[in-house]
Amino acid sequence: MAGFFPVLKIDDFVLRELADDDIEAISHIWGSPNVTEKMSSGPLTHEDSVQMLYVLRSLWENDAGIRWGVEREGVLIGTCGFQNLNRAARRGELGYELDYGCWGRGYMRKALMPILDYGFNIMRFERVEAFINVDNDRSAGLLKKLGFTLEGTLRDYTPSLKGLIDQNCFSLLKKEWKER
Repeated sequence: MAGFFPVLKIDDFVLRELADDDIEAISHIWGSPNVTEKMSSGPLTHEDSVQMLYVLRSLWENDAGIRWGVEREGVLIGTCGFQNLNRAARRGELGYELDYGCWGRGYMRKALMPILDYGFNIMRFERVEAFINVDNDRSAGLLKKLGFTLEGTLRDYTPSLKGLIDQNCFSLLKKEWKER
C-alpha cells in the first residue's frame, strides 16, 4: 500500500492524507468530550492528539491500514479509514470520528461511501468490521444505514476509563455492499 496516498472526492468533501498542520483540528475533535464520550479513551490532550495523528499516519506508511482526513470546504472535520487488517482473511476494521458541530448532517455517511468502495474494490476486502461501544446509538444507526449487520456483543471487550466495557461488532460483506 505505501506510496501514493489516494485522494478521494465526493461532492463537497475531499478525503485526503492527514498532515502535520491538521493537529489543531484533530486536537479540537479528539479533545471534545462529546466526540470521545462513546470512545474508549476519553478526551485527548493536545500532546495525546499529536501522538494519535502520528499513529494514524503511520498506518499507511507501515502498510497496516489507511486513515483519511475528512475535509469539507477546506476544513478538516474528521477522519475515517481502515486498521487491524487481516490480509489472509481479506478484511479490515472501519474507524471514524467527526467534529461534534458536524453531527446529524449526514457528513460521515457521505464520507464513508467512497472509502467502503475503496476497501472492497481496491484493497479487495471481502468483509469490513466495525466495533462500537454498546451505548453508541448514533454510530449504530450510521452503520445500519450503510448496510452493516449487528453480529453480536463482545462482553468486557475493550479497556476504557471505566474499566472493561462491552462493544458491539458490526460487519458488512462485499456481496452485501454490491447489492445495495
